[in-house]
Amino acid sequence: MLKEQFLGRCPSHFKINPLVKAYIISESFMWSAWNFIIPIFAVFVVQSVQGGNVQMAAMGYSIYLLSRVIFELISGRYLLGTADRKKMTLVILGMACVSLSYLGFAIVREMYLLFFYYFVAGMGLGICMPAKNSLFSMHLDKNKEATEWSIADAFQFSAMALATTVGGFVAYHYGFQPLFLLAFLFNVLAIIPFFFLLQKKEYMA
Repeated sequence: MLKEQFLGRCPSHFKINPLVKAYIISESFMWSAWNFIIPIFAVFVVQSVQGGNVQMAAMGYSIYLLSRVIFELISGRYLLGTADRKKMTLVILGMACVSLSYLGFAIVREMYLLFFYYFVAGMGLGICMPAKNSLFSMHLDKNKEATEWSIADAFQFSAMALATTVGGFVAYHYGFQPLFLLAFLFNVLAIIPFFFLLQKKEYMA
């Protein structure tokens, strides 16, 4: 069955739209960055933030979620009928905000700053995800939609699984500051595919 479904097909069958490919690469890097830190974030709060405890860590995550909800609704409404270039610009802007939040976490020592950078992370993802998901869904290759969704999920979850283990290793052996810097680096790498797409002629207008 596997041979018939995959190995028996010519390589051209697996060609993917450049925008879909950019989405898959970007998501893999972005959620890797996120999973470097989120599974063990409460440990960071308890150990490194003044007045930090598990309850405060959970409250910070709630702030992130509420911030993301608000900005996803705003972003989704703003994006109605907009061109791909504007969507990609919002993707880059939103992910830049998330990158900034990782740098902020690296220097955080007080709870109010922790909450602030959680808010920034939620704002960034709220801005970029409607644009990103819209680009992906609109540019899926015809009759390959299910396959490309499965490829996207396979890459993302594999990257997230590996990142979670790597995050624990780095935090245990080197501390949280290097881990946040690593998350920042990976999130910047997630921006690059869309940055290069913006340089192509079809998106210049």
